[in-house]
Amino acid sequence: MRVYTPEDDQVFKNCLSEMIENPAIQKLKEIPQHKGSTTYAHCVNVATTAYALAKKWHWDIDIRALVRGAMLHDYYLYDTETMPYSDYRHSLVHPKLAVANAEKLFDLNAKERNIILSHMWPIPGAPLPRSKEAWLICVADKECAQREMYGKRRRRN
Repeated sequence: MRVYTPEDDQVFKNCLSEMIENPAIQKLKEIPQHKGSTTYAHCVNVATTAYALAKKWHWDIDIRALVRGAMLHDYYLYDTETMPYSDYRHSLVHPKLAVANAEKLFDLNAKERNIILSHMWPIPGAPLPRSKEAWLICVADKECAQREMYGKRRRRN
């Protein structure tokens, strides 16, 4: 069981700042997502929610991998309203596109790669999350998407 400290919170903030200051990540502000949100806002929400869950559940995680995976999990770089795919095809294709795009600019480790590739699990064909960080992003992504699309926050007990 891990007890999170103010120093851990500072590591999270520093990692998040490092990512959001990157010009490549800033471009995500131009890509709409989830009915009025942007890919940038969604990724920040996923990072923040995943970190909050790690703290709540006292999971010992790699904070840097969590933040990088969260900020890159939807790095597919197209508008879903004008995409050439059906919604279902998008759900299958976009994690692979996100990894390919991210690897052009970032040196991803195996954990970060799995976080991105597995965040759509349990959709058939999506790989299984293989780390606590990947599970956190998978759960946080669904929570944030639901909140962004429907304007309601699922109640956590």
